[in-house]
Amino acid sequence: MHQPYYIDPLTNRASMPWVRLHGTKSYYDMIRILDEFPSIKATFNLVPALLKQLIEYTEGNIKDTFLEYTMKPASDLTEDERRFILTNFFMANWETIISPNKGYLRVLEKRGRHIYPHTIGDAVKSFGDKDITDLQTWFNLGWFGFKAEEEYEEIRELKKKGRNFSEDEKKRMIDIQMEILKKIIPAYKKAEEKGQIELTTSPFYHPIMPLLNNTEISRRSLPDKPMPEKFSSPEDAASQIKMAIDCHEKIFGKKPDGMWPSEGSVCPEIIPMMRSSGISWTATDEGILFRTIGKKDKAEYLYKPYKAVYHDKDVSVIFRDQGLSDLVGFTYSKNPQAAAANDLIQHFYEIRNAVSDKPHLVSIILDGENPWENYPNNGSDFLRNLYKGLSDAEGLETVRINDYLNENPPTDALDNIHSGSWINSNFAIWIGSYEKNLGWDYLKRTREFLKEAEGTGQYSSDDINRCYESIYIAEGSDWFWWYGDDFSSDNDEEFDRLFRTHLSNVYRMLKKDVPSYLETPIIQFHEVSPEKAPTGFITPIIDGRITDYFEWLEAGCIISARHRGTMYKTERFIEEIYYGFDLNKLFIRIDSVLDIELEEDLMAEVIVFDNEEFRLTFPFGKKGVSSYTLIRAFNGKTEKIKEIESISTDKIIELSMPFSELNLKAGDSVKINIKLEKNNIEIERYPQKGFILLTVPDENFERIMWRV
Repeated sequence: MHQPYYIDPLTNRASMPWVRLHGTKSYYDMIRILDEFPSIKATFNLVPALLKQLIEYTEGNIKDTFLEYTMKPASDLTEDERRFILTNFFMANWETIISPNKGYLRVLEKRGRHIYPHTIGDAVKSFGDKDITDLQTWFNLGWFGFKAEEEYEEIRELKKKGRNFSEDEKKRMIDIQMEILKKIIPAYKKAEEKGQIELTTSPFYHPIMPLLNNTEISRRSLPDKPMPEKFSSPEDAASQIKMAIDCHEKIFGKKPDGMWPSEGSVCPEIIPMMRSSGISWTATDEGILFRTIGKKDKAEYLYKPYKAVYHDKDVSVIFRDQGLSDLVGFTYSKNPQAAAANDLIQHFYEIRNAVSDKPHLVSIILDGENPWENYPNNGSDFLRNLYKGLSDAEGLETVRINDYLNENPPTDALDNIHSGSWINSNFAIWIGSYEKNLGWDYLKRTREFLKEAEGTGQYSSDDINRCYESIYIAEGSDWFWWYGDDFSSDNDEEFDRLFRTHLSNVYRMLKKDVPSYLETPIIQFHEVSPEKAPTGFITPIIDGRITDYFEWLEAGCIISARHRGTMYKTERFIEEIYYGFDLNKLFIRIDSVLDIELEEDLMAEVIVFDNEEFRLTFPFGKKGVSSYTLIRAFNGKTEKIKEIESISTDKIIELSMPFSELNLKAGDSVKINIKLEKNNIEIERYPQKGFILLTVPDENFERIMWRV
């Protein structure tokens, strides 16, 4: 269980509310539900950065912008504060949190499901004080999990009431929220003391240890990716481990035996670091095992522990079953809950039948909080059915990891464990793209500046230690996760700001000017890597339908709905964009999201630009469009060139454009993106943060691609 470190140590202000809100939901649910099933054993990994923030909340040391705006009476809110509330207080899963609660749904419908900069002002004017108070209350009320609702009648009554909340009711709700936050850590400690759970830790601020040790390690699994200048600070990795163990012991009264390396990221070099710190076992993904041993037979190789060895140090290591973990994380939430739980238990029996009679370990490892937002009633039905089924199952037993390892120590050794994470068995989520690499470069520069300042002897040890803490925070995995095109959320800019703030604080604490590059966002308008680049010429029929499986097969593809943030639903209009060409024409295909309510007067623009800018405009979301307008933009002015009858809108949108009309010839490079507008105001842009880069082909294109 983990959250990024949202707090600026210089101001003690948390810019995002997720520690507090997840606390009243899954962090509390997951431990309290085990009281109902005493025979169920489990292992929980609690990242120290999360524990530290929970403690800061319970001690009243955190200024929380979202909480302050919640507690302020609606009549005292400024227009900007109301705008903030109407923009941000619907950050919840719409299907499972907002829609089931009619009061919350009412204020969403009143504001509008699609909100844009030009319409938020109208929403602010339409919301009276009672509406704002209802929204302030529901944003917090919706995040209470099933255990809080079962234990507090007041929460049930507020949800039942639904609207016209009073200031006293809102205050009592926040008091209950704080009561629950205070119960979380003691509940986990008590469960471990009675032997039902095992608690493990991660490096303190959740860094990717192999990359802290040496970013060049990433080349082992990503040999062709561009990389930043080498960053190597194994002493920081060791410090983050030691800090984590010390924190864990202080809170829970004992040192942890196990460690979940952040994002399951391992390499041979971190084995001695963990072992020397007293860690006896660790865990990662099955892909790491199979790449290490060169075999993929799950029944024979996956369901047992191994000993990972490097030089003269070793730790026990277990590997998660990726398929079963993903079923819980992504699939079962969409199915009948009793059937889903039973399906998982049947998988266990199938594994038992496939392996030998000696005890085997099936490891399901996944986020402790994020999946349950997608489940009905925050996962209570699934978990209760699963735990009841496992409690009654013959031949199946839940275990704490360390208990299993004590009785079944590993006998097989891995001398050179594969270097990678639980995502694609590499480190591409955190390094290897322009934005991610720039983050590493900024971290390196700031780390080197601090080292030089430390060597001058001009600063106290307290000042230097505070600066190192800011470095450790900036080394966390989360900032790099949101850079680049792999993952996106509506809070990308805030994660970017926080990362640069933690680095900037090093300069501020040493009374030095912050470098200008740290005041400039890393997230910039840039080339977006497609899921698939064009591999050959295409000649699709422009009829608004997928006429032939092969007609777009060799086109490039951008998926607009990449894995979004886990925090809340983001509306969008376009699902996928395909692009390709023959020698004379550019072809574009747009697949819209089928279940959206398309707004009237929504216009699409396919923008092709470099030295010149051309716009291909047409109505979006309407069937039967047979022409688009070609517009040339220059010097802040636009010129309509002609109407072109080479578009069809039906199940999909297909259009073509002669390169000659765009003044392009073979070898020219152009940028492409697609914009949706309403009343000449931009609503959405695809790709969200950049453009598709395309080179006009010549007759050698297919021959070159064939050779590649």
